[in-house]
Amino acid sequence: MRARGYAPFESSMANNALLDDIVARAAPGMVAVFDLDGCLFDTRPRQVRIFRELAALKGWPQLCAVREDHFVDWSLRTTMTNAGIDAAWVAEHEPVVRAYWERTFFSSLYVTYDHAMPGAPELVRAVWERGAQVVYLTGRDVSMAPGTEAALRAFGYPYNAVRTTLLVKPRFDMDDTLFKDQALEHIASLGTTNIYLDNEPANVNMFKTRHPDALVVFVETDHSPRADEPAAVIPWLRSFWRAVPTAGSL
Repeated sequence: MRARGYAPFESSMANNALLDDIVARAAPGMVAVFDLDGCLFDTRPRQVRIFRELAALKGWPQLCAVREDHFVDWSLRTTMTNAGIDAAWVAEHEPVVRAYWERTFFSSLYVTYDHAMPGAPELVRAVWERGAQVVYLTGRDVSMAPGTEAALRAFGYPYNAVRTTLLVKPRFDMDDTLFKDQALEHIASLGTTNIYLDNEPANVNMFKTRHPDALVVFVETDHSPRADEPAAVIPWLRSFWRAVPTAGSL
Protein backbone atom coordinates (compact mmCIF):
# COMPACT_ATOMS: atom_id res chain seq x y z
CA MET A 1 0.00 0.00 0.00
CA ARG A 2 1.38 3.40 -1.00
CA ALA A 3 1.46 6.40 1.31
CA ARG A 4 -1.47 8.79 0.89
CA GLY A 5 0.64 11.94 0.90
CA TYR A 6 0.89 14.83 3.32
CA ALA A 7 -1.91 15.36 5.87
CA PRO A 8 -0.12 17.36 8.60
CA PHE A 9 -3.27 18.08 10.64
CA GLU A 10 -4.95 14.68 10.30
CA SER A 11 -5.09 13.21 13.79
CA SER A 12 -6.60 10.33 15.70
CA MET A 13 -6.36 8.71 19.12
CA ALA A 14 -4.36 5.86 17.53
CA ASN A 15 -1.93 8.46 16.19
CA ASN A 16 -1.72 9.96 19.69
CA ALA A 17 -0.88 6.54 21.13
CA LEU A 18 2.01 6.10 18.70
CA LEU A 19 3.36 9.56 19.54
CA ASP A 20 3.12 8.68 23.23
CA ASP A 21 5.02 5.45 22.62
CA ILE A 22 7.82 7.35 20.89
CA VAL A 23 8.23 9.69 23.86
CA ALA A 24 7.95 6.87 26.39
CA ARG A 25 10.90 5.05 24.85
CA ALA A 26 13.21 8.04 25.25
CA ALA A 27 15.61 7.84 28.17
CA PRO A 28 19.26 8.53 29.04
CA GLY A 29 21.54 6.26 27.04
CA MET A 30 18.96 5.85 24.28
CA VAL A 31 19.21 7.28 20.76
CA ALA A 32 16.32 8.61 18.68
CA VAL A 33 16.95 9.00 14.93
CA PHE A 34 14.85 11.34 12.79
CA ASP A 35 14.83 11.90 9.03
CA LEU A 36 14.21 15.48 7.83
CA ASP A 37 12.65 15.86 4.34
CA GLY A 38 9.05 14.68 4.43
CA CYS A 39 9.48 13.68 8.06
CA LEU A 40 10.29 16.53 10.45
CA PHE A 41 10.04 19.09 7.63
CA ASP A 42 7.34 19.74 5.06
CA THR A 43 9.21 20.40 1.81
CA ARG A 44 6.19 21.62 -0.13
CA PRO A 45 6.67 25.33 0.73
CA ARG A 46 10.21 25.04 -0.66
CA GLN A 47 8.80 23.60 -3.87
CA VAL A 48 6.04 26.20 -4.25
CA ARG A 49 8.72 28.89 -3.85
CA ILE A 50 10.75 27.27 -6.63
CA PHE A 51 7.78 27.14 -9.02
CA ARG A 52 6.87 30.78 -8.40
CA GLU A 53 10.42 31.97 -8.85
CA LEU A 54 10.66 30.16 -12.17
CA ALA A 55 7.31 31.61 -13.21
CA ALA A 56 8.74 35.10 -12.67
CA LEU A 57 12.08 34.35 -14.31
CA LYS A 58 10.56 32.80 -17.44
CA GLY A 59 7.31 34.70 -17.64
CA TRP A 60 5.32 31.50 -17.20
CA PRO A 61 2.27 32.48 -15.11
CA GLN A 62 0.93 28.93 -15.40
CA LEU A 63 3.38 27.84 -12.70
CA CYS A 64 1.83 30.23 -10.17
CA ALA A 65 -1.17 27.88 -10.05
CA VAL A 66 0.90 25.26 -8.20
CA ARG A 67 -0.12 24.92 -4.54
CA GLU A 68 1.09 22.72 -1.71
CA ASP A 69 -1.78 20.25 -2.09
CA HIS A 70 -0.78 19.55 -5.71
CA PHE A 71 2.35 17.66 -4.57
CA VAL A 72 1.43 13.99 -4.13
CA ASP A 73 4.67 12.30 -5.19
CA TRP A 74 8.09 13.14 -6.64
CA SER A 75 6.80 13.71 -10.19
CA LEU A 76 6.90 17.37 -11.21
CA ARG A 77 4.79 16.49 -14.25
CA THR A 78 2.08 15.11 -11.96
CA THR A 79 2.30 18.23 -9.81
CA MET A 80 1.79 20.55 -12.77
CA THR A 81 -1.05 18.39 -14.09
CA ASN A 82 -2.73 18.51 -10.68
CA ALA A 83 -2.49 22.31 -10.86
CA GLY A 84 -4.55 22.26 -14.04
CA ILE A 85 -1.71 23.27 -16.37
CA ASP A 86 -2.25 22.26 -20.00
CA ALA A 87 -0.77 18.81 -20.73
CA ALA A 88 0.93 19.94 -23.95
CA TRP A 89 2.58 22.85 -22.13
CA VAL A 90 3.75 20.53 -19.37
CA ALA A 91 5.23 18.05 -21.84
CA GLU A 92 7.16 20.82 -23.62
CA HIS A 93 8.46 22.67 -20.57
CA GLU A 94 8.93 19.93 -17.96
CA PRO A 95 12.69 19.46 -18.73
CA VAL A 96 13.39 23.13 -18.02
CA VAL A 97 11.23 23.07 -14.89
CA ARG A 98 13.03 19.99 -13.62
CA ALA A 99 16.48 21.43 -14.28
CA TYR A 100 15.66 24.56 -12.28
CA TRP A 101 13.99 22.52 -9.54
CA GLU A 102 17.02 20.24 -9.13
CA ARG A 103 19.42 23.19 -9.03
CA THR A 104 17.46 24.95 -6.30
CA PHE A 105 15.75 22.20 -4.29
CA PHE A 106 19.08 20.60 -3.35
CA SER A 107 20.64 23.78 -2.00
CA SER A 108 21.41 25.15 1.44
CA LEU A 109 19.43 28.34 0.83
CA TYR A 110 16.21 26.72 -0.27
CA VAL A 111 15.91 24.26 2.62
CA THR A 112 15.31 27.32 4.81
CA TYR A 113 11.94 27.73 3.06
CA ASP A 114 10.65 24.44 4.50
CA HIS A 115 8.15 24.44 7.35
CA ALA A 116 8.35 22.20 10.38
CA MET A 117 5.70 19.51 10.39
CA PRO A 118 3.07 20.69 12.91
CA GLY A 119 3.77 19.06 16.25
CA ALA A 120 7.15 17.65 15.22
CA PRO A 121 9.36 20.12 17.14
CA GLU A 122 7.37 19.42 20.30
CA LEU A 123 7.77 15.67 19.88
CA VAL A 124 11.53 15.84 19.27
CA ARG A 125 11.99 18.22 22.19
CA ALA A 126 10.02 15.88 24.48
CA VAL A 127 12.29 13.00 23.44
CA TRP A 128 15.39 15.12 24.04
CA GLU A 129 14.15 16.43 27.40
CA ARG A 130 13.75 12.85 28.61
CA GLY A 131 17.50 12.43 28.18
CA ALA A 132 17.75 10.67 24.82
CA GLN A 133 20.38 11.48 22.23
CA VAL A 134 18.71 13.05 19.17
CA VAL A 135 20.22 12.32 15.75
CA TYR A 136 19.01 14.05 12.60
CA LEU A 137 19.91 11.57 9.84
CA THR A 138 19.19 13.04 6.41
CA GLY A 139 19.81 12.36 2.74
CA ARG A 140 20.81 16.00 2.34
CA ASP A 141 24.50 16.40 1.48
CA VAL A 142 27.16 18.40 3.27
CA SER A 143 26.63 21.49 1.08
CA MET A 144 23.10 21.77 2.52
CA ALA A 145 24.22 21.62 6.16
CA PRO A 146 24.25 25.40 6.89
CA GLY A 147 20.66 25.89 5.77
CA THR A 148 19.60 22.73 7.55
CA GLU A 149 21.13 23.92 10.81
CA ALA A 150 19.41 27.29 10.43
CA ALA A 151 16.03 25.62 9.84
CA LEU A 152 16.42 23.32 12.85
CA ARG A 153 17.14 26.31 15.08
CA ALA A 154 14.42 28.49 13.55
CA PHE A 155 11.66 25.98 14.26
CA GLY A 156 12.77 25.12 17.77
CA TYR A 157 14.22 21.67 17.26
CA PRO A 158 16.90 20.79 19.82
CA TYR A 159 20.17 21.57 18.08
CA ASN A 160 23.61 22.94 18.97
CA ALA A 161 22.97 21.45 22.39
CA VAL A 162 24.22 18.42 24.27
CA ARG A 163 22.93 15.12 22.90
CA THR A 164 22.11 16.45 19.41
CA THR A 165 23.80 15.40 16.16
CA LEU A 166 23.25 16.19 12.48
CA LEU A 167 24.49 13.61 9.97
CA VAL A 168 24.52 14.54 6.26
CA LYS A 169 25.81 12.71 3.20
CA PRO A 170 29.44 13.40 2.28
CA ARG A 171 28.51 13.50 -1.42
CA PHE A 172 25.36 14.42 -3.30
CA ASP A 173 25.50 11.34 -5.54
CA MET A 174 25.63 8.84 -2.65
CA ASP A 175 22.55 6.63 -2.33
CA ASP A 176 20.44 7.74 0.63
CA THR A 177 19.71 4.27 2.02
CA LEU A 178 23.36 3.22 1.68
CA PHE A 179 24.46 6.34 3.53
CA LYS A 180 21.99 5.77 6.34
CA ASP A 181 22.97 2.12 6.62
CA GLN A 182 26.63 3.08 6.93
CA ALA A 183 25.81 5.84 9.43
CA LEU A 184 24.42 3.31 11.88
CA GLU A 185 27.94 2.34 12.97
CA HIS A 186 28.61 5.89 14.14
CA ILE A 187 25.17 6.20 15.70
CA ALA A 188 25.77 3.01 17.70
CA SER A 189 28.66 4.77 19.45
CA LEU A 190 26.19 7.28 20.90
CA GLY A 191 24.05 4.77 22.78
CA THR A 192 21.30 2.23 22.21
CA THR A 193 19.20 3.22 19.23
CA ASN A 194 15.56 2.47 19.99
CA ILE A 195 13.59 5.08 17.98
CA TYR A 196 13.74 5.68 14.22
CA LEU A 197 11.37 7.77 12.06
CA ASP A 198 11.58 8.08 8.27
CA ASN A 199 9.18 8.54 5.34
CA GLU A 200 11.10 6.26 2.96
CA PRO A 201 10.02 2.57 2.97
CA ALA A 202 13.49 1.28 2.04
CA ASN A 203 15.02 3.16 4.96
CA VAL A 204 12.60 1.97 7.63
CA ASN A 205 12.92 -1.61 6.37
CA MET A 206 16.71 -1.41 6.50
CA PHE A 207 16.64 0.02 9.99
CA LYS A 208 14.15 -2.56 11.29
CA THR A 209 16.39 -5.32 9.96
CA ARG A 210 19.41 -3.82 11.71
CA HIS A 211 17.52 -2.95 14.94
CA PRO A 212 14.59 -5.39 15.28
CA ASP A 213 13.82 -4.32 18.86
CA ALA A 214 13.66 -0.59 18.09
CA LEU A 215 10.45 1.35 17.52
CA VAL A 216 10.75 2.01 13.79
CA VAL A 217 8.01 4.29 12.44
CA PHE A 218 7.02 5.02 8.84
CA VAL A 219 5.94 8.66 8.48
CA GLU A 220 3.19 8.73 5.87
CA THR A 221 3.85 11.74 3.65
CA ASP A 222 5.53 11.19 0.27
CA HIS A 223 8.42 9.03 -0.82
CA SER A 224 10.42 7.87 -3.83
CA PRO A 225 8.77 5.88 -6.66
CA ARG A 226 10.71 2.74 -5.66
CA ALA A 227 8.57 -0.36 -5.21
CA ASP A 228 9.52 -0.89 -1.56
CA GLU A 229 6.73 -1.00 1.02
CA PRO A 230 7.16 -0.79 4.79
CA ALA A 231 7.33 -4.20 6.48
CA ALA A 232 4.06 -5.25 8.09
CA VAL A 233 5.48 -4.93 11.61
CA ILE A 234 6.29 -1.22 11.13
CA PRO A 235 3.61 1.23 12.37
CA TRP A 236 2.55 4.18 10.23
CA LEU A 237 2.39 7.73 11.63
CA ARG A 238 -0.10 9.95 9.80
CA SER A 239 1.05 13.21 11.38
CA PHE A 240 2.69 14.73 14.44
CA TRP A 241 -0.50 16.62 15.26
CA ARG A 242 -2.33 15.36 18.33
CA ALA A 243 -6.05 14.73 18.43
CA VAL A 244 -7.92 16.38 21.29
CA PRO A 245 -9.87 13.74 23.27
CA THR A 246 -13.61 14.25 23.28
CA ALA A 247 -15.92 13.37 26.16
CA GLY A 248 -16.93 10.15 24.41
CA SER A 249 -13.32 9.05 23.94
CA LEU A 250 -12.28 9.37 27.60
